[in-house]
Amino acid sequence: MARSTKQGSPTAALADFASALRFEDVPARTVAHAKLSILDAIGCALFGATLPWVEALRTTVLAEGGAPQATLWGSTAAASSVQAALVNATAVHSFELDDVHMGGMVHPGALCLGATLALGEPARGHGRELLTAFVAGCEVGTRVGRAVGPAHFHAGFHPQGTVGVFLAAAAAGRALGLEPNVLRDALGLAGSQAGGLMAAQEGSMVKRLHSGLACQAGVRSAQLAAAGFTGIPDVLEAAFGGFCSTLGGGDVSLEALTSGLGTVWETDEIGFKPYASCAAAQSSIDVARELRDEVGDPCRVASVTVRTSTQSQVHCGWVYAPNGVTAAQMSIPFGVATMLLHGDVGAHRFTDEAIADPATVELAGRVQVLGDEAVDALGPEHRYVVRVRIETGDGRVVEGRAQDRPGGASRPLSRTDVVAKFTGLATPRVGATATAAILELVDRLEDLDDVRLLAAALSAPTG
Repeated sequence: MARSTKQGSPTAALADFASALRFEDVPARTVAHAKLSILDAIGCALFGATLPWVEALRTTVLAEGGAPQATLWGSTAAASSVQAALVNATAVHSFELDDVHMGGMVHPGALCLGATLALGEPARGHGRELLTAFVAGCEVGTRVGRAVGPAHFHAGFHPQGTVGVFLAAAAAGRALGLEPNVLRDALGLAGSQAGGLMAAQEGSMVKRLHSGLACQAGVRSAQLAAAGFTGIPDVLEAAFGGFCSTLGGGDVSLEALTSGLGTVWETDEIGFKPYASCAAAQSSIDVARELRDEVGDPCRVASVTVRTSTQSQVHCGWVYAPNGVTAAQMSIPFGVATMLLHGDVGAHRFTDEAIADPATVELAGRVQVLGDEAVDALGPEHRYVVRVRIETGDGRVVEGRAQDRPGGASRPLSRTDVVAKFTGLATPRVGATATAAILELVDRLEDLDDVRLLAAALSAPTG
């Protein structure tokens, strides 16, 4: 096998790893966790297929025309691999329900499954190869997220759109079987397409699109590299104009790019969400759930104070106003108020009517989120630590805390929980029989001779 010639280059090392990875190299537990991420992503995508922003994107893509190479999940339509990556990854990330890798600050399922199935379906690929490519994308891309760290977010970038291109490019490159030098070109091409502004969280549809744009860039970059198109060879570590030096926010750890590569499996760190909200809001919502009975009538709540990391406060702690579904899903005050009022924060709590409900908006206005230096001092891996203090009008004080978000590394959702979530999201879209069939196909994915069987199961009538 050809090897990369860029000695000492983290970009080359990551390309070497992704290109050389074989299914047999991946621990069984990591394979099992990758399949759980795939299942979760499919459920999120099928739910998202009927949302207005996904419908608008699908309609726009189909109007462009293109070779019908890959299924647009949750519909009977097909499009080119690049177009399918755009639509399907957007659908997975369309409602703040998808998985999350805390250290990498990304949602791997949308990016890695969007890329691998978009290419695997027309190639009639084996399920074992899809799984290998999925893991390769996660292992490479999450390390890029660790390297740039929280400073990247604080600089105003949305990691799903920026870091995400590397997950998709590595996954797509491995799916195409690219040699190391060629896969390095794919990474080098993808890095120049990184983009996504965090202001999108404050009320628009565009945040959903960042995932699709990153996945599209990764697939296109791998295809171009395969055709001989070259990219920046040291795209990650270049001192001037490289990804880390330019977008890192001034606090970069290049060592994180290759630390533990091939021995520490970042795929194992993928977590899953129980609530339809930003990951940084879920700890606060869960503590509110625990305190709800003790508080009693939510109308008696005089104030709620949430203390958490500065990153979570910046991300989700601003004063709530009903500026759209995205803003509500990104809001700690809205999530806490909704939990206290209704006892759940499911997808049905994010309709246009629900996010503007006067009682919810009023209670959210009594929720204050403060950045806490003591939480910051614990390090970025603990940025979801929260302390919640609720004061009632009759002078009572109720307090609670969480060391991690539900679904995080120290509080993982069980396989039963993830399967139940998938079933609840998929059944209304494709029916109980197809839902059971998808679950069975994912469970035996490593034995699936042709991933077109899985793609076909993800098809559903539109409208």
